[in-house]
Amino acid sequence: MARTSRNKRRASGEDAPSRWQRLSPVAQHAVCVGLLLLVSLTFFAPMHFSDGQLIGGDTVNWRATNDTPIEYYEETGRQPLWNPSAFGGMPTYLGFYKDQVPQIDDLPRLLRKVVWPTSHFIFLLIGTYGLVFFLTRNKGAGLLAAVGYGLTTYLPIILTAGHNTKFIALAFAPWMAWAFAWALRRPRLLSSLAFAVALAANLRAGHVQITYYLTFLLGLWWIVEAVGAVRHRQQDGRLASFGKATGWLALGSVLGVMMVAQPYLVQAEYKAYSIRGDATSEGGSDGLESDYAMRWSQGPGELLTLAVAGAYGGSSTEGTYWGPKPFTEGPHYVGGVVLFLALLAVWKRRERNVVKAFGLGALLMTFFALGRHFRLLNDAMFAYFPLFDAFRAPETWMSMVAFALAVLAGLGADYAFRRGANRTKDTERSRAVYYSAGAVAALVALLYVGGDVFFDFEKEGERQRIRRQVQQQMRARVSQQPNLSMRSPRVQRAVDQNVSRYMERVQPERRDALTGDALRTLLFLALALGALALYRRETIPYWGAAAALVVLVGADLGGVGRRHINEDALTEAPDAEAQIQRYGADEFLLEKRRQAGGRGHFRVADFSGGNPMNTARTSYFHESIGGYHGAKLQRYQDFIDHVFRKPQGGVSENALDLMNTRYIISQRRLPGTRVVYQGQQAQGRRQRRAPNVLKNPDALPRAFFVGQTEVVESPEATWKRLRSDRFNPRRTALLPAPIEGFETTPIDSASTTSVTLEEYGPREIAWQVQTDAPRLFVASETYYPAGWNAYLDGERVDIHRVDYLLRGVAVPEGSHRLVMRFEPVRHRAGLWISGVSTAGVYGLVLVLVGRAAWRRRERWTDEASSSDDEEETDGGGE
Repeated sequence: MARTSRNKRRASGEDAPSRWQRLSPVAQHAVCVGLLLLVSLTFFAPMHFSDGQLIGGDTVNWRATNDTPIEYYEETGRQPLWNPSAFGGMPTYLGFYKDQVPQIDDLPRLLRKVVWPTSHFIFLLIGTYGLVFFLTRNKGAGLLAAVGYGLTTYLPIILTAGHNTKFIALAFAPWMAWAFAWALRRPRLLSSLAFAVALAANLRAGHVQITYYLTFLLGLWWIVEAVGAVRHRQQDGRLASFGKATGWLALGSVLGVMMVAQPYLVQAEYKAYSIRGDATSEGGSDGLESDYAMRWSQGPGELLTLAVAGAYGGSSTEGTYWGPKPFTEGPHYVGGVVLFLALLAVWKRRERNVVKAFGLGALLMTFFALGRHFRLLNDAMFAYFPLFDAFRAPETWMSMVAFALAVLAGLGADYAFRRGANRTKDTERSRAVYYSAGAVAALVALLYVGGDVFFDFEKEGERQRIRRQVQQQMRARVSQQPNLSMRSPRVQRAVDQNVSRYMERVQPERRDALTGDALRTLLFLALALGALALYRRETIPYWGAAAALVVLVGADLGGVGRRHINEDALTEAPDAEAQIQRYGADEFLLEKRRQAGGRGHFRVADFSGGNPMNTARTSYFHESIGGYHGAKLQRYQDFIDHVFRKPQGGVSENALDLMNTRYIISQRRLPGTRVVYQGQQAQGRRQRRAPNVLKNPDALPRAFFVGQTEVVESPEATWKRLRSDRFNPRRTALLPAPIEGFETTPIDSASTTSVTLEEYGPREIAWQVQTDAPRLFVASETYYPAGWNAYLDGERVDIHRVDYLLRGVAVPEGSHRLVMRFEPVRHRAGLWISGVSTAGVYGLVLVLVGRAAWRRRERWTDEASSSDDEEETDGGGE
């Protein structure tokens, strides 16, 4: 009897009852959650226990881009919907668009104000722990998987870069997978509703790319389950159970999507007009261009960084990265311990569907991450697989690879923690642990010993790039010496020597990064294997081995992660706004705006940073013709590519004039402009020569009448005409088709026209206009038909596209009030659908949970009553 009891404990991986085992299951889970909270607070201690702030560059860009919408929301409490300060005006759907229907993800959102990023990181850890515990019933395995996924190096890297929505989506990913697993195993209404809640939370994070990648992984899981159900359809109604689970998951998917109709209904509409759309414009293409989308592809050799963090140097910022990506902030490191446990699961637990799905998923997603380095697969997926072409940066797939490996590592740990009554099988289990660890260790040892044989530690094209830099530096000195030229052998030898010295300096550093981190991985593998060996020999108890593995994984990943999240990554600035560079030129232009009567009178082009179409800073202060956005309007991108930029180089003056660009921020003078403000010393953390303000006297008003129209049907012909020096946009407007029943009247010296701006806001613009004859009114506002409506004296009139990018309205003779309002139908519809579906889902969850709690209470009451009756009977018999 005693041997049977001991064998049961051995099979579950647990020894004689300990203090831990005497705790109730709820108390054990509470301790585990407390440990995960400790992990989060410890790892993010530099943020939580110092005055520094973690504010990534993308966070600063986001804040600068969306200052006008944020200000409008704070003043009015209404959704701004439109941002007039970026790219001549664009919807805010992918910038500042508040979720108006409360859901469960609002809880960490509230905590974010106090304990970011622990507010969401703790949800990531608990979700992964819960998923793996649900799959294994092993708390140690759950803790290991949680730490293995939570501290994977990609997460601190994206936090320091300011990719916060991606981080939040990754934090909710385990919960979506957990709800999926629950619905598969226990198909019922409550699990379906849980999946809907988790899916909605993941989508509301605002990074649909992560949700798409996770859905792909769960889709593979569903396929594996389907194959298994069909193959074993004769066993215990398995096929029927799978069909039931599929139905409930389908219902949960529909409800989850309905719950996020706001914001995704308008975002789906916007996508069709953006550079990521299917039919973006006459001059656009379907989705993203392949070369652009696959630019940040994981190099095949870089996959070694999963086991050895420094295999390809480190970050581009440090200057040690030598991989094929243009630049990167760090590796996708999961550690040798996680890899060996994942390998163990794939080898010895391959009969489980979840292992098959996550193993196959990790492999396929790794291939997708290779992007342009695996064209055979990825070009086909890009061309034919739904939505595959909607996302860029294939290396992002590695975030889901890390998640899959962490879950597999948890399942592998569960296998390693189990000890059977059969000594022969137990020995085989121990050997499997040793062989798996040995396989990973052998690969890492090979890198440690033979790194010089396999790698040259030189980035492709690096010597040529350094050569150009050296030549640029030497050109000024050579020009001062009349007897020398850049082509002279003496100068060329000097250039070669400088390039060689550079390579001689960086190559040993890169070699040391590889060997140092390889040795580090071998050390953690040895310690982990030692802990498991002691456990397998019954020298230490289960909880000791589990704690050792969790600590080792945490120390390993946390140590590499701290290379990216530390005191150096923090800033003393209180918030993102304080990091936005402010020039004297900005103060000058803000005063000009006040003198003009507020917004809506002129736009600004900022050349101080080089490319005005790739800077967010200007949008914080002014209405900018440029900006910073990953999904701008395709029509505006066409304008940039084909009108703003001349084919022979330079900037089109017509483009500046059309966009009401009255002022230009620049260090140098541009043709046709005059300096109206001389730059002073810049203020801020990055000091550089302050720019001047130039005035463009030919800039068109924000709104005006034209006396001529010209029909140009094709986009290419329109772009060419707009660029032409012979085209006068002040006089003539280009139309894609004639306006039915209307013809504008020429304007001469005797004509009377006036346009007075009365109101200018994100959602409404109003003018008082007057014309002595029917004429076409042109507003230098970005044309976007999905929501902008025009009202002339209260009656709805059509908005016509003019000059490829702008808005036009046919105005009859007389004095009128012309109003343009942004009234997207899908915004209102999305609010209703989200509100009703969310109320229904959460209401049903409360009813079902309440009913279950009531039944449990009744059962406890009945059991207590039965116990009391037994005591009374026993007492009477004595």
